[in-house]
Amino acid sequence: MENTWRVILTKSDAEPWWFFDDWNRDIVNEWKYTDKNEAINKYLDESKRLSMIYPRMKTKKYNSIAFWNENELVFCEGCDDDLQVYHGIILFENEEPMEMDDRQEKLKEEIQTLINKRN
Repeated sequence: MENTWRVILTKSDAEPWWFFDDWNRDIVNEWKYTDKNEAINKYLDESKRLSMIYPRMKTKKYNSIAFWNENELVFCEGCDDDLQVYHGIILFENEEPMEMDDRQEKLKEEIQTLINKRN
């Protein structure tokens, strides 16, 4: 079986690393690749684009990043409170979030540089 990669953009009241049962409904855009380097380049390009739009960002394991503006909230009827809206990006490999091992050290460094610019 050939490896596949996807770069997925989400918009939700949950950070992109929380894969709740209905998380797929939060997908606003996605790109599919058969070339790993193309997928990583798209992930970095979209991460940089989002970091220029949203003042706050946080990552978890470098395969997903949440971006947000503290003033973008959505009202939750069930909890009777305002919830933060997150714009997320996730890098998938073969239907799972891509594992970031030593081979992806350069990618991790680039993402950490983006985050450090915000702090």
